[in-house]
Amino acid sequence: MTSPDGSTKSTSRDVPTVLRMTGEIDMSNSDALREQVVEALDEGTPALVLDMSEVTFFASSGIAALAHAREYGKQLGGRPVHVVASRSVRRSLEATAMDQLLPLHPTLEDALKAVG
Repeated sequence: MTSPDGSTKSTSRDVPTVLRMTGEIDMSNSDALREQVVEALDEGTPALVLDMSEVTFFASSGIAALAHAREYGKQLGGRPVHVVASRSVRRSLEATAMDQLLPLHPTLEDALKAVG
């Protein structure tokens, strides 16, 4: 995963925030993912898009971070969290039925259209 300092982030209160991650998401960096999500939602974004299209490995700790993101967004008034999923991420989320709780999109463009 891109480190918190190296990740790409765009934030505005009027448009969705996009966080991009690359590489592997596992125990060594899933806390950083969770922290980035909380920070983006706390800044007041109306929706959060996690671009994981370049994630090559997605461990259960990453799934837990996404579950936390979904719940945290709900606690803040229903701010949705959308995921642009690589094949690896999609397979992990489908295997755990998280794809039923988080909207998955094949491209960033599709995700941004969905959040309007």
